[in-house]
Amino acid sequence: MKSNQFCQLTSVVILLVQDYLAAWTLSANQVPVELPIEGEKQWLACTKGERLSQALADIDSRLGGHYPLQLIYDAKSQSTLEAALPKLLVQLSKRGWQILSYEHLAKRCTLTVNAELPKRSLVAEQLLPMLLAADNATELQKLQAATHREHEALTQQLKLDREQIMQENERLAAQNAILRRVDTEQLMSYLPALFPRVFTVIDGNELALLAGRIEPFKIANPYPEPSQETLHQLQRHFKKLPIDNQRQIVGFVSALPQRQQLTPRPEMRSLIEQLEADKYA
Repeated sequence: MKSNQFCQLTSVVILLVQDYLAAWTLSANQVPVELPIEGEKQWLACTKGERLSQALADIDSRLGGHYPLQLIYDAKSQSTLEAALPKLLVQLSKRGWQILSYEHLAKRCTLTVNAELPKRSLVAEQLLPMLLAADNATELQKLQAATHREHEALTQQLKLDREQIMQENERLAAQNAILRRVDTEQLMSYLPALFPRVFTVIDGNELALLAGRIEPFKIANPYPEPSQETLHQLQRHFKKLPIDNQRQIVGFVSALPQRQQLTPRPEMRSLIEQLEADKYA
């Protein structure tokens, strides 16, 4: 008498890889169910054809009928299968059956083929559902449609990701342009507060080239020194700048070949020396 568990059974799958056996039952709209062989729930060693024939007989006796069978084997176990064929052909009569290559099926579902036994969970999750779908045109169409939807969704997601990356790159480029503009403006504003007669030593053309700017700075010649009140205000503002901005401005000047010709203003000398020391720390 058939067990209720197997009333809607589509087929039995016996997997023979690396001279070991495992089995599952496949049923429509159900996850594959592991089928113990000779009471063994793990891999069963099978190096002789007689053992494979016994395994099939054990499964048939427990299922109570000749269900369709799919026998999957790998290259290493081919000799075992060939030795079992004479007796297997008798056991396989009056039932639907297929003998399939494990390597071929594993390649189709991206299972790794090597000298180790595959994980039974991966076989059940990846290889066996493909067999079930192959036996059912509707299920196969569903599988193909799902694969197509997944591909379309992935393509759309990659497109969106690419657009976001491009937008972010544009935003960063615009931000960098603004930062460069602010830096040159700060450079022009604060250099006179740090060094007296700085634009007498460095003219607008040289400063533009050294700052990586195409257009020269428009600097009056001679450049009028700021008043004491303006000078003190610029120095206070400079000290309130973020430390990175201070280092950027002082570091720029310290790298100039004209630096030796520039003498820091007395009230800013200590800060400039500290910022220059930080650069080389």
